[in-house]
Amino acid sequence: MIRYCALLFLLISVQSCGSNEEEVRQKPAHVLSKDSMSFYLSQVHIIDAAMRHRDVRKKSLQLEARQGFNHYFDTADISKERFIESLNYWKDNYVEMEEIYDLSMEILSTKLAVLKRVESQDSLKAVNSKKR
Repeated sequence: MIRYCALLFLLISVQSCGSNEEEVRQKPAHVLSKDSMSFYLSQVHIIDAAMRHRDVRKKSLQLEARQGFNHYFDTADISKERFIESLNYWKDNYVEMEEIYDLSMEILSTKLAVLKRVESQDSLKAVNSKKR
């Protein structure tokens, strides 16, 4: 997973140095749409963050975290191969990949905001419980 993220960032960087000529390509039917790719990319970022978490590293749980990554694709509506094929297709167009990445970051920001709101409500409930 770490290699895929590093590859993604490298490819975006290299693509930005390329020519400005745009070629029209027909998107193959098996390639994920921009919205779907954004969603799955956001999920992969969450899994990657979990694998990099200091407690996971400290307790040497990276192997279990990697298995969780593989398990995600077993349970998601997409195969790991299709995700990678779609990533390889979209990475060839910097502008579209940037749109996908931006949408993915919006999804993550929304999830983070919801999580913070829930944690805040839980904290308030705990404080109110202690007062009683």
